[in-house]
Amino acid sequence: MRIRRAVICLALCAAMLLPMSACGGGGGFRIIDEYSGEGNYYLAFRKGDRLREYVSAAMEELAATSTLRTTSISWFGENLVSVKGRQGAMEDLWESKPDRTVIVGIDLSNMPLSFFTGGVYQGFDVDMIGYICGYLGWNMVFYPIEMANAEVELNAGNIDIAMAVPEDLITSSLDTSPAYLTSQYVLVTRSGSHIRSRSGMKGKILGVSVADEEVLYKGKKSEKFVSSLGSIIYQTNTEGLFQALMKGEVDGILVSSVVAAYYMK
Repeated sequence: MRIRRAVICLALCAAMLLPMSACGGGGGFRIIDEYSGEGNYYLAFRKGDRLREYVSAAMEELAATSTLRTTSISWFGENLVSVKGRQGAMEDLWESKPDRTVIVGIDLSNMPLSFFTGGVYQGFDVDMIGYICGYLGWNMVFYPIEMANAEVELNAGNIDIAMAVPEDLITSSLDTSPAYLTSQYVLVTRSGSHIRSRSGMKGKILGVSVADEEVLYKGKKSEKFVSSLGSIIYQTNTEGLFQALMKGEVDGILVSSVVAAYYMK
């Protein structure tokens, strides 16, 4: 089988952003199967940086209120936040808390967690870190990064926090916040499609993000599944994947359940 690869330009995808209204009422999409196991997302910090203590405590304080829950529901249609709330988490830290500006590293291809449109940074992560820094009385500056380079950017001092770092990129040279989102990869089709299971993708076209290529080949069933496909089209971001699926350019896509929740809310 010949696998056809087509990487669609990020700029083109950005110019064709789906309106938020297209994602409501189920969004016209359907999850047909789970693809890989669950994984967590973290905020990552340089090893030994006390910034982690303040940010983690602020997360727990905000999780004890409706702030993070409401933010999740507005982006995903449900509460996906896994941070356990703890009132008083900051109690012993207020006196030592410095006044500072925090440089936040975000991957702008990581929609709906972080993206840039209309001259504005948007996404669940953008809102969440905004609430955290606001609670701590800190200013923040966003610094675009590629997620694969999060550790390098942190240790080089280019950023103070890396948002949405998956657990497979966490190493012993980094400190992390509590896990704040849990996700797994799923296969998604159009709601009106006759494809209702993984086996239904035989001979069909699958869309995958370039960043998720390795995920496609993980798991015991992956080799058989990939070999059954007609072709694979690679996109530079998840927005391009859902555009391609909506237009019928692909028959199904592989995305994280967090992303699927955003488009299906």
